[in-house]
Amino acid sequence: MRRVLEYAVIVAVAVLAALAVQAWLVKPYHIPSESMADTLRPGDRVLVNRVVYRLHDPRRGDVIVFRYPQDPDVMFIKRVVGVPGDVLEVRDGRLYVNGREVEEPYVHHSGGRADPTVAQAAIAGSALQDPWSLAEPYRVPAGNYFVMGDNRTDSDDSRDWGTVPRTAIVGEGLATYWPLSRLRGL
Repeated sequence: MRRVLEYAVIVAVAVLAALAVQAWLVKPYHIPSESMADTLRPGDRVLVNRVVYRLHDPRRGDVIVFRYPQDPDVMFIKRVVGVPGDVLEVRDGRLYVNGREVEEPYVHHSGGRADPTVAQAAIAGSALQDPWSLAEPYRVPAGNYFVMGDNRTDSDDSRDWGTVPRTAIVGEGLATYWPLSRLRGL
């Protein structure tokens, strides 16, 4: 009986430790869409570092998990392309940050060429242009981040609904762990 009790205590401690790690340090997420292709694919499983942004702010190029600004119960994963104070714009299918063209080797490629980054107002054909559509230069507000999917032609991102508040950011994508054939750091 004593051995059973010892094993039960060991299992309980292990479960509590696993829950604590997931709650505060690293959490797994499932990728549901093509918006981050080719970096992440539907069905990929990603570990997210929940501590790193307690040590420093998100940086341009980071792949982050955040609460969707229009529904905080929904989690999104995208790449940070603009930090507070940056001026972003799209010209000829290329992203410019603070007047400089950004090299983006991670952007999805079709037919051997990087997909263009376009202003969402141009895609929708709308006469109304939200300031964050990037049809015109846009300054990222303090305390906010501008995010885009790597699959620029198939991504619901900041061009559609605006910036992500710092308080909505859960953590940084650390690595894919499933499927095993795609095991790698981000």
